[in-house]
Amino acid sequence: MALHRKTLYRLTGGAALLGVLGFVVLTSPWTWSATHPGRTLPDAGGADLANGRKVFVASDCSTCHKTPGQEDDTVLGGGWALDTQFGVFHMPNISPDPQTGIGGWTLAQFDRALREGVGPGGLWPDGRNLYPAFPYTSYQRLSGTDVRDLYAYLRSLKPVDNKVPDHELKFPYAMRRGVGVWRLAFLDGKRGEESPVPAGVDAAQYRRGEYLVEGPGHCAECHSSRGLMGNVIASQRFGGGPAPDGVDYFPNITPDETGIGFWSANAIANYLHTGVSPIGRTAGGDMAEVVKNTAQLPREDVQAMAVYLKHVPAVHKPAPGMPEPNRTDRLVMLRNAVAVTPTLPTSPDQAIVQGGDAWVVATKPVWLEQAGVGGSVPEQGKLLGGAPVHVAARSADKLQLVLKGWQMEGAPSVVYQSKGHRVMLAVLDQAAATAVTRGKPETDADTGQSWIPVEVTLWSNAANLNADRKALWDYSQATFQKACSACHVLPEKQHFTANQWIGTLKAMKRFTSFNDDQYRLILAYLQNHSKDLHPDGKEKAK
Repeated sequence: MALHRKTLYRLTGGAALLGVLGFVVLTSPWTWSATHPGRTLPDAGGADLANGRKVFVASDCSTCHKTPGQEDDTVLGGGWALDTQFGVFHMPNISPDPQTGIGGWTLAQFDRALREGVGPGGLWPDGRNLYPAFPYTSYQRLSGTDVRDLYAYLRSLKPVDNKVPDHELKFPYAMRRGVGVWRLAFLDGKRGEESPVPAGVDAAQYRRGEYLVEGPGHCAECHSSRGLMGNVIASQRFGGGPAPDGVDYFPNITPDETGIGFWSANAIANYLHTGVSPIGRTAGGDMAEVVKNTAQLPREDVQAMAVYLKHVPAVHKPAPGMPEPNRTDRLVMLRNAVAVTPTLPTSPDQAIVQGGDAWVVATKPVWLEQAGVGGSVPEQGKLLGGAPVHVAARSADKLQLVLKGWQMEGAPSVVYQSKGHRVMLAVLDQAAATAVTRGKPETDADTGQSWIPVEVTLWSNAANLNADRKALWDYSQATFQKACSACHVLPEKQHFTANQWIGTLKAMKRFTSFNDDQYRLILAYLQNHSKDLHPDGKEKAK
């Protein structure tokens, strides 16, 4: 019986010892190094600091490692906290301070950290596993020359004495040694592996973009969904995913309809250079920090990144709340549609003064007599968004407005801005149409139609007017940029005539959430900036 117990103890002890040894071997950085290609480094003496700076900004180093509370991206004392589902990571000091930073690291140690995820020090002689919150799964693709130059650049910066606290991670993630198993599973050790160049694409530009996006830019680290172990899911690479805090969401940046497929390569490059998207929105949050860095790269580099992103595999993955594209001929109503009341660019009532000019912001009812304003008399016409009027008189809140324009012969109820163009200013009932003063008919050379210059005096109130036409156009332009310009880029507004914009914009109205007044302002803005009208609304000289 005693012999049986001893055997059992020995077996149990042996199994435990084998388990410990197995864990030590599996988690050892040496095991990973023995099963993956080695690293090569050029001579440290030939470092190029200018290239090191370029690698620094391309790698977005300052975003994580910059000392909080200051704007200098070369003060790298660390300390920023990244809150994730695994716990809180405290970004380390990577300044050349020998005690609290990486001033004591050799080039080889720096390279091992950057491309293998193993730092010097720790309890074990084989090194200290680094958490993959540090994106070495992308940095492993850096060339030896870029690693050397980045190391030299960091060494040239000001040392910062700042001891960063340890990470505050949940169990079992707090077991740093266990990261070795993660590295074995998810750090592939690929260096310099290239994808086929798409047909018709400049090979050198594509290769440069691939290197920057997949390596120093580490774009996939944020813009991809991750598995239970925090690994990037290969089939959803660049397809967007939740931010580490579990609240925000990083968008799909693949050339899919649910991503940025409608962005041109030039639009992507412009966004990386300026932070302004094709729909006029400015990068915010984490991306604003990224753009601070990509904006410092040479234009040819961001253009190369854009070309590469236009050719990564498309991932069909709508963001949360984004509807699936409707590819049928059936009208589908969105369940989460929300009614929005916009704030229109109106001037204060007191800014509308007698003897001044004003422009209509929202559709306004008008009457022939002052007594009709605010009374029981039915309205006798409407002024439309963008219509220019002259304030002939003002009595308290009541305004006498003079409207000038053109009418087609035989159509006395509509007033247009210019002859031959369908820029509508007002619609009138029979009584108001009778009150219109008409001039001598003129024949439009382009259409052969007969047009009559007209003037009519009407009464209304001071609401929904603006005394500054530029403010009105600025609002209309911004509204256009935030929606329509995703497809209809602004430089092409002058491609259309004033008449063409009516059908073009009307066809799209059902796909937007604009109310009628916003639609009218956008239409008036585009018509007044079309190729056959001057921005001031006057006809071009012929």
